[in-house]
Amino acid sequence: MSMIEQIRNRQGLLIVMIGIGMLGFLVPYDAVMALVGQGTNRDVGEVDGVAITAVEYQQELQERRRLGFSGDQLGDEVWNDLTSNIVLRDGFESLGLEVCDEEFQEMLFGSGYSPYMNRAFYSNAENKAFWQQNFGAMLSTPQGKSDFMSYKRLIVSKRLREKFDNLVSAGVYTNALEGKYDYVAANRKVNFNYAFKSYNDIDESEISVSDADVKTYFRAHKGDDEYEQKTGRTITFARIPLSASAEDAQAIESDLNELKGLWQSSALSDSDFVATANEKPFSSIVLKASDVETDLNEATFFDSNRGDFVGPYLKKQSYKLARVMDFFSEPDSASCRHILLKASNPQDASEMDALMARADSLKRALRRGASFEDLAEEFSEDPGSKSTGGFYDFFTRGRMVKPFEDFCFENKPGSIAAVKTQFGVHLIEVMEHTDAVELVRVAMIERLIQPSPETARNSYSEASEFAIAANSREAFMSSSSEAGYATNTADKVLRKATSLSGLRNATELVSWAYNAEEGEVSNPILIDKNYVVAHLDRITEQGVPDFETVEQQMRTAATIEAKGEMYAAMMGQGSLEEIATAIGSSVKAASNIALKFPTISAAGAKPEPEVVGRAFAIANGDVSMPIIGENGIWVIAPTSSTEPAEKNDFLSEQTSLLARARGAVTQRISNAMLDAADLTDNRN
Repeated sequence: MSMIEQIRNRQGLLIVMIGIGMLGFLVPYDAVMALVGQGTNRDVGEVDGVAITAVEYQQELQERRRLGFSGDQLGDEVWNDLTSNIVLRDGFESLGLEVCDEEFQEMLFGSGYSPYMNRAFYSNAENKAFWQQNFGAMLSTPQGKSDFMSYKRLIVSKRLREKFDNLVSAGVYTNALEGKYDYVAANRKVNFNYAFKSYNDIDESEISVSDADVKTYFRAHKGDDEYEQKTGRTITFARIPLSASAEDAQAIESDLNELKGLWQSSALSDSDFVATANEKPFSSIVLKASDVETDLNEATFFDSNRGDFVGPYLKKQSYKLARVMDFFSEPDSASCRHILLKASNPQDASEMDALMARADSLKRALRRGASFEDLAEEFSEDPGSKSTGGFYDFFTRGRMVKPFEDFCFENKPGSIAAVKTQFGVHLIEVMEHTDAVELVRVAMIERLIQPSPETARNSYSEASEFAIAANSREAFMSSSSEAGYATNTADKVLRKATSLSGLRNATELVSWAYNAEEGEVSNPILIDKNYVVAHLDRITEQGVPDFETVEQQMRTAATIEAKGEMYAAMMGQGSLEEIATAIGSSVKAASNIALKFPTISAAGAKPEPEVVGRAFAIANGDVSMPIIGENGIWVIAPTSSTEPAEKNDFLSEQTSLLARARGAVTQRISNAMLDAADLTDNRN
């Protein structure tokens, strides 16, 4: 079929897309997107009858990102917080759960414990000191106060959930009788002989399972939990790489060579030239020899002279052009102690002058023999170091605000002075320096190697032509193979999936799949530096599965059932030895088998609870009827059993059972409450 014919067959789609494009000139974007169900006014879910809008969800997600949180699971965390708060908020109120200001302050600056705080902020002593200093400093500016309140709302919300979970966990209990049953199940042992035929040892040629038998098995078992079908999509997708061409890389290198000539003859300072070229504030790069010793280009920095150029050179995915500014040495790290006199407005010169005067008074007190630790405890407003006498252990460049670290690195141990920063005035004493290291300062222009607009247009055109030609799955696979595109099939894709096999950021593709019709082919979607074109192979809805979906599973299960019935009939008569001979096996022994651990060595990986239960129920010396088990067919003959030793209490078993129960109870209860509240997740 010609390309023109393919386009003609899709003319309805093209007309719709053109119409939406024209509408975009006349109607605001959000309104257009709302018309097609993707606007910011749409709901992304519902729980307990309360709708969660896209605006609400995205605002909370963006707020978390603004506060510095990230990661592939952030979206799910925000979603779980929103839905759980809706379901649990009445419970919080009825239980009288709250987090008062005193408790909040104790969590931030005292010894109050919160698992969330420890995980998110205070994972170690260094992080705790850093965040306590940050939290304290936020209160000095209007924007900082706004950020502080955002952190407070999040932390209080997490703490309320922790309190609720603690109450739930505290309500879980195990009694002595449960402990006794657990002890008996683990320590009552049975020994038995057995004849066993593994399903794996039965050749399928010995049995006959017809298509009709498989369908009969399907009708009998399609409602079993293990076969319940979940809502999902099956997608086959091809990736058309969007990568910079050799011409793109050459153009970037040429551009830097041209800049090199301009830089050499420019009257601008290095900092001004680089700031202009990089279109961002200038920040020089300071390096140690150990930082660059494995890089052939950057290692030459230390063999160059001031003003020498290095590059352009290729490093990872960028071309770089560097100019050596100067050489110097300084300590590798420094330690200090300080007293922070916080400013409500660091831009107010009169306030800063007053704080400098207070710092001078403290400095005079130190000269008269006052204890730095005592003064820090009394006057410092830095919660991160106040409790340690103002002490900060060894830190490297880049950890503190610049005026603070400049003083610490550029002055000898024992030096004391007042230093102004955006937090206020610090009275600092330099404590120790590590050995000095040689450093080089360079100015650098960097250009990431990216596809040019022309390369991107060509890749998109290529992907679009492929999408138009691939009007069936057969055509899709054939065209992919001919073009050499990598293809993947993702089965049982959930609505909230954010990644698929081979794709890290697949949210847009999953969204398309849940809004497309079976057999539809997507337009190109830019994902992970590839244009992705997908075919929607299958739509499945929750409930009883279609036969075609589980046919192979059902055939396997029907085959195992037929093997079991066949060999159970063969193994129903005779002594254990006769039965073993009849099935081409031998009598074996199982020793010290407990009901709590019903796996039998050398007889398959699956537990056999029915076999072990029968062994405890049958009298010693009796031979059982055939047992169709998990790994095969059994005939057993118990030989002896041992009772557990007498115990007066079962505290250790109770404790173990309680720990296991509490470890899972909060998540189980939360999931049950969300299910009962009819949680609907339409984020994709």
